[in-house]
Amino acid sequence: MGYIADDALMVGIAVLALSSNRLTEGTGRWLKLISGVVMVALALLLLLRPGWLF
Repeated sequence: MGYIADDALMVGIAVLALSSNRLTEGTGRWLKLISGVVMVALALLLLLRPGWLF
């Protein structure tokens, strides 16, 4: 149950932060770049060292 509360808190903070400021096109591109890099890093981690995730 604790991990769900942690995720809900993070989503709530993100929603509040993004709703208070409008994203510009440049900021949106940076956000997409960062999220893509994180996804590729997690994929590589899952392929190369899956034991580190568990």
